[in-house]
Amino acid sequence: MSRPEGVEGPTLTVDSSRLELRPGLRASDATLTLEMRSSQGAEHVLSLPEGATLQAVRIQGQEQPIRQEGRHVTLPVTPGSRTVELDWREPRGMGLGFVASEVDLGIASVNTEVHLAVPQNRWALFVGGPRMGPVVLFWPFVVVLVAIAWVLARLPLTPLRWHHWALLLLGLTQVPVWAGALVVGWPLVLGWRKARGRELRGRWFDLLQVALAGWTLLAAVALVVSLRQGLLGLPEMQVAGNGSSSELLRWYLDRSEGLLPQPWVLSVPLLVYRGVMLAWALWLAVALTRWARWGWACFSDGEFWRGHRPPPSPPVQEPIDVPR
Repeated sequence: MSRPEGVEGPTLTVDSSRLELRPGLRASDATLTLEMRSSQGAEHVLSLPEGATLQAVRIQGQEQPIRQEGRHVTLPVTPGSRTVELDWREPRGMGLGFVASEVDLGIASVNTEVHLAVPQNRWALFVGGPRMGPVVLFWPFVVVLVAIAWVLARLPLTPLRWHHWALLLLGLTQVPVWAGALVVGWPLVLGWRKARGRELRGRWFDLLQVALAGWTLLAAVALVVSLRQGLLGLPEMQVAGNGSSSELLRWYLDRSEGLLPQPWVLSVPLLVYRGVMLAWALWLAVALTRWARWGWACFSDGEFWRGHRPPPSPPVQEPIDVPR
């Protein structure tokens, strides 16, 4: 019997890595979590981003007195599996374009995750990175709304033009679909009332008038909610993918080389969103003054109410004096 000779290969494996970024106004905090497995004791060197200041290193939950040398951090490696966490701060905040930190593990790794927490004072417009990650569904939705506005402008029921419908629909993207449908359907129903409403008979006409009054009230409530959400709430950009949301963006890569992936985010201050919604609210206030006059003319076209009309009584015949 003889002992087989060992095969050359790496003695250190990174089973998973997770980079968590929390950008602020002028600085960004980061946490790197590594699941490492080694077959022998050694040292391993990884590189932090340019200008990063190491704050803490924890191995198996215990803080270690490890210091950085320039961009490099040397980690002690012992046989077995262990969890390593590194905390550092970078002298940069989230601006118009933010790219994830440049971190080099010095070895290939699998199951790589990058998490980016979007500050509440930023409005994320576009994102990019590994394919398994977030996507902003708001912009494809805008294309669909513009197409719907073009179709609605071709209907002869209302005097609204294409840009009127487009602006109205874009402002209603921050409320549920059913609330937006109430507002969009309101001028269409009024236009139908003026065109075909007088053809209804008896109580059907009165029922239509009651329905129009109720619809007007619900549409007004939906508009108020939309204005409140736009001026006081946070923008809903319909971010989805890999468990992401508007507040937390998450990317995943099954295998990466030493350099971790660097996804990016394009964002603007939240005040820009507030300004856009304020401009939309002012436009809506001016437009509603015109639409209200047109709506009242549609609602009162012909008559307001028919009610129950008794059948006409037969004419009374007056006695005829017959000469004798």
